[in-house]
Amino acid sequence: MASVSLLKSDFLCFKLLYESSSRTLRLLATPILCAMMVVLTSCSNFDREFTVRSANSTVEIYTDGTAFVSEFFDIAVKQSVNYGGVYVDIPQRFTDASGGVHWRDFELAAARRDGRDEYYSRENNVPGYAIYIGEEHCKDCSANLPTGLTKIQIAYWLGRLVRQEGDREVLFLPAYMGRVHGQAAKKTLTLKLPPGGTIRPSQQDREAAYDIMRSAPNEILVSIPAGKGDRALPDIEIEYPAGTFVTITSGKRVEWWLSDHFLPFISILGPLIAGLFVLFRWQGWRSPASLIAVDIKMTKNISPALAAYLFRNWKKDAAKAAFMASVCQLAVKRMLRISSLDEDAEASSLFPKQERKKGKPGRSRWYALPAATRLVFGHIEGQRPAGDRRRVVLARRASRDELHKAVAGEYLKFRGKDRWSSVAIFSILVMGIVLAWFSGLLLLSTAICGILLLSLIAVMAFLHPERLSGQTDARQAFTFFVTFPGLAIVALVYIGTTEVISEQWPYLMAILLHIAGIIAVLATSRRPTPKQRQMRSNMLILERYFRGEIDGPVMSVECYEHYLPFAVALDVEQRWTERFNLWRESEKMETYAPDWRSSS
Repeated sequence: MASVSLLKSDFLCFKLLYESSSRTLRLLATPILCAMMVVLTSCSNFDREFTVRSANSTVEIYTDGTAFVSEFFDIAVKQSVNYGGVYVDIPQRFTDASGGVHWRDFELAAARRDGRDEYYSRENNVPGYAIYIGEEHCKDCSANLPTGLTKIQIAYWLGRLVRQEGDREVLFLPAYMGRVHGQAAKKTLTLKLPPGGTIRPSQQDREAAYDIMRSAPNEILVSIPAGKGDRALPDIEIEYPAGTFVTITSGKRVEWWLSDHFLPFISILGPLIAGLFVLFRWQGWRSPASLIAVDIKMTKNISPALAAYLFRNWKKDAAKAAFMASVCQLAVKRMLRISSLDEDAEASSLFPKQERKKGKPGRSRWYALPAATRLVFGHIEGQRPAGDRRRVVLARRASRDELHKAVAGEYLKFRGKDRWSSVAIFSILVMGIVLAWFSGLLLLSTAICGILLLSLIAVMAFLHPERLSGQTDARQAFTFFVTFPGLAIVALVYIGTTEVISEQWPYLMAILLHIAGIIAVLATSRRPTPKQRQMRSNMLILERYFRGEIDGPVMSVECYEHYLPFAVALDVEQRWTERFNLWRESEKMETYAPDWRSSS
């Protein structure tokens, strides 16, 4: 029913080589371990360290369709330095006569060595479990089994061994004992059955892969001769009249159906979540914003500097317009006086510092300004004055990078928390981890993700070398130039030396799709949110309003001054001023001399 193997014998070689390293080389532990991993494939294997002399299984079948299995393996330990234990593979995945794949229940009852309870651990795999029985591998203990003969015993419960075929019930027992290592080992399988069973004739007519005989009225002995190891043997099927076994309840059938489709379900669920997320976001990008008029509330909540960047779609030439729009806003808010709205402008009568201090009347007026606008004021204030005047162009050159950073921070605040992206990434990640765990591919998947992450770090370092040109201490340099390549070597060696069985390949492909789905969601989540797209749409509509192409707020002195910084940001200040002058003429307002303008 099970098979014995040494899936991780390379660990012993790794352990011995590591323990031989001197304490003085601890600083170089990572590159040394990475180099060691390259030679792991030449280390010991199962056949060199152990020999399976015999394998005997006893399977007692009950009328509820379950079985209690007790297996004994006589193993000869040939080398004093060995892995310390063996893996017993318990298959749970089976295929019925119609080709349907099902999952057999399993529950471990005992793991013993030489009649005593022994340390054990279990690992998942697509066909079932791999149970390690032997010495525990730890930092300060020896994990070698003594040479000579040792007996490994494992006992467990199996369920779901009966299927319905018409008016008959069929008990099926896959002969996995044929895959026990060691062709010289003799394998026997004793079946204790409920009365009334008949071995299917098709089994008797098939070419004998093993010997079957009745050793008692309700007992069958299956003998697999020596020299027939490591091969897939035909299943043993025994027919019973209907009603021999306990009738399966509908609840149990639902539980079985869920267990059968669990791995395929989570295999497609992660990529499905990623696909739906990208599809909905893609439709959101393509659909135009629903704004058909100027959103007055939105213009009160964003800075003119952000309006300049939104209107120009974050191109480099937006920096100048963003700065001048902020200067204009400072002027109309009476924070300073300005001679003109071009680069040759000079600022004077700056809002005094004492008015911005805590408890002063002007404090609320100062902090009502956007952060980008206050930043521009600070750079103008920092320029050396000529009398009471400061040249604006000098402040613009000094504030370019900081202004862009402040505007980007303001833009991100309007993005809000993209909870759907976080939920999608978390869901796909959980599905991928569960799939990797139950398919026995968790370490392999971790190695693949590590390679992808390290590759991304290397690409970012190549594209942005200036991020590495700053001061770095020895530990950071060691991490980047030694540890990262070392981890990449370890991951590549593990990927190259790990055997993926045929049943695992579909799930490995599904795990790769989960990784691709997370990358797609991350790439999609960087796109503007609907609120951010509405903000840019509002800037386009506002520009049409300034030109007089659509209706908007009623013109007045207050309206003109409120929107003038945005007109500067959208490069339509001249057209907006012409509309204001036409309005003044219609209102018979002869002069307009704002107190925020100073003579040149």
